[in-house]
Order: sequence, then C-alpha cells, then structure tokens
Amino acid sequence: MAIHDAIRALDDPTRLRILRLLASMELAVGEVAQVLGQSQPRVSRHIKILCDSGLAERRKEGAWVFLRSGLAESS
Repeated sequence: MAIHDAIRALDDPTRLRILRLLASMELAVGEVAQVLGQSQPRVSRHIKILCDSGLAERRKEGAWVFLRSGLAESS
C-alpha cells in the first residue's frame, strides 16, 4: 500500500465511516450504502478508492459484492 494512496483514502469522512463499519464485519456494498444513507454509485466510488489503497478488500459472490477491511488484525 502506497502511503500517499492511504492518506488520500483516509482524507474523507465517508471513507472513514466505511472503514469503521468494516472493522467489525464484512458487509455487502448495498448494506454499506443503506447504513450511510447514500446512493450505491456514490458509495462504490468511495469503496474503489479504499480498495485501490489497500485499506479495504472486495469479494464477489454471484451478483453480490462483499467488503472487508484490508488492514491486518494485530494479535
């Protein structure tokens, strides 16, 4: 993960909220949009930035796209 990309990804309140949600559980993109009260296309743009920076990861299952934190858990 490039430090510049991570800083850019963290420089937005919506992306920080998404990361807080993903810290506790894996969620579908639609669920994230519903919790945030934002449109799915808008949330998808934020998710792309988070995934490109390595802060989040996508997993596709059929028509569903699930997200989880890309940060390793510390022991």
